[in-house]
Amino acid sequence: MTTSKATVAILSIGQMGLGVASLLLAHDFRVITNVSDRSTATQERARSAGIEQLPSDEELVAQADYILSIVPPKDAPATAQRIVEAVKSGARKEKREDLWFLDLNAGSPDGVTKLYHIFKREAPSVAFVDGGIIGAPPSLKEDASWFRPGIPLSGPRRLSDAPRAGARLADVLNARFLGPEIGTASGLKACFAALSKGFTALALQSYVTATQLHVLPDLKHYLDIYNPTAREKAERSIVGCTTKAYRWIEEMHQIGDTFAVQGGFGDQARVFREIAGVYQGLADLVEQQGTSGLDCDEGVASKFGARMKQRRGSM
Repeated sequence: MTTSKATVAILSIGQMGLGVASLLLAHDFRVITNVSDRSTATQERARSAGIEQLPSDEELVAQADYILSIVPPKDAPATAQRIVEAVKSGARKEKREDLWFLDLNAGSPDGVTKLYHIFKREAPSVAFVDGGIIGAPPSLKEDASWFRPGIPLSGPRRLSDAPRAGARLADVLNARFLGPEIGTASGLKACFAALSKGFTALALQSYVTATQLHVLPDLKHYLDIYNPTAREKAERSIVGCTTKAYRWIEEMHQIGDTFAVQGGFGDQARVFREIAGVYQGLADLVEQQGTSGLDCDEGVASKFGARMKQRRGSM
């Protein structure tokens, strides 16, 4: 299919991927994906958003100018390898321009460096960019402008230098180039997420423990007096994380790896393994019971606390 628009492939179409796709479509980019192995609901979500669905990775690679990998951290290596194999099949032999692959997943600097070297060794024609996404998914605001998360990027190839609408894509994505080193952008994402998602894990434990002690109203009373912004942030994040916890488990491990190696904290960074355990427990609760009753902070604290008490009793 020929088109004058720059073509951006997005893998995959979750909440963030869908938001980024909608942003790009609104700014006259062509957006494609391959969700042939995904659920009917995912396929319908892509169709409803106006995203073109292709039947294979080879077709995706043949048509794309850019590929944005936006998947849970545990799926990032397999997603990258899929694209490497499609490129090696010769799917881009008719294309003159390089394919750009932006790894926008919440991985560690060491992890993304491994992916970079796989591309460099097995698919050297691909321009690999290290990146991350900081903030909520893009969304259209009431004044018709777009809320856009920040997207730090790093690596030897600068997105704004890409010949096919690279500067415009970087602008629309709200990208910020950090420097030529692979791993810099992933490291920055880890530092940011440690503060935001680390706080959420602490808030979860605080509210659950206060509930078990029957002092949650008193905790809120003192927060209102001495730290009202913390209460607002805690309760918003406690409710908001319930459907995201499963994705944050591996991200906590990646943050721990980043702090242990790049931060030099070694075993002291193991705290993030324990935080991963908090999110694992919440993810298990949601998987087994659904989200019913988890639409307020008291509900989350009560149900999660009951699960922790039950688990403690079985040990």
